[in-house]
Amino acid sequence: MEQKLLFFDIDGTLITEGTGKIPESTRKAIKMAREEGHLLFINTGRTRTSLLEKITSLGFDGYVCGCGTNIFLGNKELLSVKLSNEFCTQIAETVRKYKVPVFYEASDAIYFDHQVPDEEGWIKRAQDAFELQGRDIEEVIQGSEKVFDKLLVILKPERKNQELKEYLSRYFLCIDRGYNMYEVVQRDYSKATGIRFLCQHLGKGIEDCYVFGDSENDRSMLEAVPNSIAMGNSQESIKECCSYVTKDIEEDGIYEAMKHFGLIKE
Repeated sequence: MEQKLLFFDIDGTLITEGTGKIPESTRKAIKMAREEGHLLFINTGRTRTSLLEKITSLGFDGYVCGCGTNIFLGNKELLSVKLSNEFCTQIAETVRKYKVPVFYEASDAIYFDHQVPDEEGWIKRAQDAFELQGRDIEEVIQGSEKVFDKLLVILKPERKNQELKEYLSRYFLCIDRGYNMYEVVQRDYSKATGIRFLCQHLGKGIEDCYVFGDSENDRSMLEAVPNSIAMGNSQESIKECCSYVTKDIEEDGIYEAMKHFGLIKE
């Protein structure tokens, strides 16, 4: 088979939700696909700083981070789309007024707003999930150079929170991740634009791409390619938009899909 480009979401696709384990069959499939000469990429909403070592150690050829705003081929940074410090300060000060759980993702740091009480332990859970202590958003507000690239915010269905969502939607795309969680990303950039960028850079067509995902923030990249694979544990709405539904992550889903498409050989 000619060289293909394979793009993988992380949570619920490469690693299990909650436990964060990588099935051995997934490790095997990734190794075999690289031996076949294919190029493998992480395509994630996470920024570069929050990529776990257990992911980077798998030997991916590159990373599309921050929903298409930061792209790497090997260790070379090909694209970095930055917001201004003034704009980031405006956003952080406005969000603070609503006293909602939030963290701000930058390519080199995760920022928390310690002026907002962590009454339900959401920040603590986020710190554990990202394996980072995080920094204080005051470093951005009081500084002149530090910025963030995107936000993750909890917006319970209350009138004031709807007002905040409408405010954020003026400048960002707010992706509903379920459980009142919204991923707030830069407009005009997505996991799909990241794929198109790399296709152009590598001289490949969209038909050369295979995409693996499981949730709504994967929709743009899954709809962008003809070879889209939904994990068996995916949201039903995601399964409906994909060309193939594989098994659950813990039932060798990645390995099974690669075999189905002939990307790896027994």
